[in-house]
Amino acid sequence: MSSEKILFPARLFHLFSVAAILVFLSPGALFSFGDIWVEVERFGGSEKFAACQYCRRQIKTGHIHKDAETIIKKRVQDYLIERGIGLKEDKGSSPFINILVYRFEERKGGNFAVEKPAGVGFHMHLMEGNIVGRVFVFDEDQQALSENVLNIGKFFKRGGKWVTADQLAEEGIHAGLDYLLEVME
Repeated sequence: MSSEKILFPARLFHLFSVAAILVFLSPGALFSFGDIWVEVERFGGSEKFAACQYCRRQIKTGHIHKDAETIIKKRVQDYLIERGIGLKEDKGSSPFINILVYRFEERKGGNFAVEKPAGVGFHMHLMEGNIVGRVFVFDEDQQALSENVLNIGKFFKRGGKWVTADQLAEEGIHAGLDYLLEVME
């Protein structure tokens, strides 16, 4: 009977120790922040297929519009501000968002007819120092409804029109930030 009384506090201590370690190592604890730095860069290689230098995932490269980094950074910053998240002036030692753009191809045509649809590809990395915490991959070429009927939701959401690369990137940015920042909530 007396040995059970001694084991109970030891088990309780062990349980609390494990719980404390799990809370400390959870993504929310690792990436708890207020203001955030945003870094956008273009893929610099000439290969058609390559590995992302941060997360090592495969990427299919393509043409990158000359203003792609500026467009994406502005959209990301605007969306962060809408969510009540401040922007840092420099990277510092706190978590930051790194975006690697490897494709930003504008459509050839208008709203209702195109020769070539818009295509955008980028990785969003939530990082602290050199450690990648979460990764969101966006790689999409708009398709005609006749090519993929399963995209009917996107078709109606886009108003039945062919979107620009900027509009396509905005869809990816919203989804990516929702995914990366859910560790804050």
